[in-house]
Amino acid sequence: MERDFSPEFKFSLELEGEKRISASALFELLEKIKSLGSISAASSSLGLSYRYSWGLLREAEKSLGVALVEKQAGGYAGGGTSLTKDGQELLSQYRNFKKEVNSGLSRFFSTFAFSTESASHLEKSDLKKAAQKNLLLASTMEPVETGLLDLLEQVFFQVSGILVRHIALGSGKALQMAKEGRVDMVLTHAPDLENTFMQEGWGKERIPLMSNDFVITGPDSDPAEVRTLKAEEGVIAAFRCIAHAQAPFISRGDYSGTHLKELKLWEAAGVKPEGEWYIQSPSVAGNMGILQLSKEKRAYTLVDRASFIISDTEGEMTVFVENEQEPGDNKELENIFSLILISPESIPTVKYRESSLFARWLKKEGQEIISKFGQDNFNNPLFSTIP
Repeated sequence: MERDFSPEFKFSLELEGEKRISASALFELLEKIKSLGSISAASSSLGLSYRYSWGLLREAEKSLGVALVEKQAGGYAGGGTSLTKDGQELLSQYRNFKKEVNSGLSRFFSTFAFSTESASHLEKSDLKKAAQKNLLLASTMEPVETGLLDLLEQVFFQVSGILVRHIALGSGKALQMAKEGRVDMVLTHAPDLENTFMQEGWGKERIPLMSNDFVITGPDSDPAEVRTLKAEEGVIAAFRCIAHAQAPFISRGDYSGTHLKELKLWEAAGVKPEGEWYIQSPSVAGNMGILQLSKEKRAYTLVDRASFIISDTEGEMTVFVENEQEPGDNKELENIFSLILISPESIPTVKYRESSLFARWLKKEGQEIISKFGQDNFNNPLFSTIP
């Protein structure tokens, strides 16, 4: 079953867990505003109404917690619009995102003859029954923000005919959505929540899929003098330094896997984070938004390594604590992403057969994609596979 597939992609953003907008339309609009200097002119060139374009920008700004455009004197129709610094940085990140996904698509489609035969471990009878079915995956933000999940979904559709769509949420919200019967699978990095989810019978199968590590990053000025710590003192000592100095720290504060890891580290450090220095920002979208806010506030934060690499904040933000050992040796900074298939016994409407096909493909053909993702643009893969 060969498919005519052009290696381009379109994707959407899930804002505040509910509102879904076209990210492709948003970034096309930002590109046009940058080149034409006007929302009106940009809207016209894209065939969009001014009202729709302005609403799209407002929704994105509300979710990201930053201004993307600003009015300026002169320009089209007597008053122009330009991108803010945050808007320009977001557009730059999107270009890197798109470049990585499209280069991945081109590489894999040119290297392999993608057909049902390339998914040799999947029975053709299973694929025939599952073809044209849609699956919904609630995913933690990091695989979405990097573009990896878009690439995996595109290639899997090519080989199977099964369309996987995703909603980007924090791990806690993703698992809650699964309990409500609103998705077929979840991809999370919150081990304690995942264990409880499985023990309560919501999950049928939990599959460790890939990993990277968490890092502490902050302003190069290093107000808490974290860089003076010896390497062996590690992340716990760094958290104590930040708290003792009451240096600004940005927390996701959203019950995501990153936020839960942060809370465990504060507990291990014997610190109850509170006060003006500890800034919780649950309304800011994902680690990318948190990194931008940290740069603006000259604050420390905890994010995964992949988010920091693609954020384009290097030079203004520095990684102070990281896992320099072999992956998995330092449990304090370990960051494992697991795919959980929802139990049909608990949620009868779940598409378990099709979800199982996706999971089996991810653990075989999908592993090669994961192991090389990021190599083209960042010189190193953003994630490590788990055998």
